[in-house]
Amino acid sequence: MKQRVLLFGFEHFGDYFENPSEIVCRRLEGKSVGGCRVLCRVLPVEYKAVEAAVVGDIDSHKPILVLGLGLAAGRSQICVEKVALNFRDVNLKDNSGFRPEHDRIELDGPVALEAKIPVNKAVESLRGAGIPAKLSLSAGGYLCNNVMYLICREARRRGILGGFVHLPAHEELVAKLGRDIPSMNISTMIRSIRL
Repeated sequence: MKQRVLLFGFEHFGDYFENPSEIVCRRLEGKSVGGCRVLCRVLPVEYKAVEAAVVGDIDSHKPILVLGLGLAAGRSQICVEKVALNFRDVNLKDNSGFRPEHDRIELDGPVALEAKIPVNKAVESLRGAGIPAKLSLSAGGYLCNNVMYLICREARRRGILGGFVHLPAHEELVAKLGRDIPSMNISTMIRSIRL
C-alpha cells in the first residue's frame, strides 16, 4: 500500500466566501506526490469540531505526513509556520458563533509546539523554485493555530511529520471582494504545496 500524506484545509469563514486552503486541498486529493498518495480533508471552522476531526482522520489514515493549510488574508507569500501556541484567543467568532476567551487548547499541554517538518528547508525550496515564501513564527490565535497545535501534538505522539502552511488569498477571491489585499494564483499555491 502506498504511503499517505494527509492535507487539511478549511471551509469558508467570515467575509471570505471561498477559502484557498479548501481549493488547493481538493485539487491535490488522490494525487501522487513524492511517491505518496494525497488525502484531503476540509475542516469546519468550528473550535468544538476540529480536534475530533483532526485526530480521527490521523487515526484512520495513518499518514507519514500531516500538513494543515489555512488562509492568511493580507499576507503576500506562502508562510511556513514554525510554532503553534497552546492558546485560543481572538476577537473573531467561528462559523458556529463561538468565540473562545483566553482558552488553552490543551489544559496541561506545553505552551508551544514546533512544527515537525524542516521549515527552513521548505522556505528555501519554495524560494528556489521562484515562489514567494517566508518563515512565520505565528499561526495567529484563530482556528489555524488551533489545528496546527493538534497536528504538531499528534505528529510527536506518533513519530510522523506534521506542520502548517498559510496561503495568501487567491486572485479570484480578492477580485470578488473588491479589497486591496495581496493575492496569489491557485496554481502557484498548488505547486508550492506539492514542493
